[in-house]
Amino acid sequence: MATWRDICGLAERLPDARLGEAHEGSPAWYAGRHQFARLRWDDDERELLQVWTGDMNAGAEFAGRPQVFPFVQTFEYRVTCWGYLDQLDLREAAELILDSYGIRGGPRRRAAVVPEEFLP
Repeated sequence: MATWRDICGLAERLPDARLGEAHEGSPAWYAGRHQFARLRWDDDERELLQVWTGDMNAGAEFAGRPQVFPFVQTFEYRVTCWGYLDQLDLREAAELILDSYGIRGGPRRRAAVVPEEFLP
């Protein structure tokens, strides 16, 4: 099971990543001006991790796992999903964060990361 603390431990090691707040005050990690990880809560106060991907097929994969990813939205060039942190293991959470950082942070930041150095 992943926690927001785990997400922060990974995100703080990424080049140019900084912790800030989303528009309504929830904690969010940024790469430049774009969020790549955001903490949300459902109506029962369960923690959700919001991430983005450029893999347009991921939307269908995430939607097929509603117990883990209750919200999936596909845009023209990216997909965003919310995943229950208590349903994600550390490796899957790390993979989601790295993918989101890469798509939201741009090619220069993506190229500066060696994924194997961040995966548990």
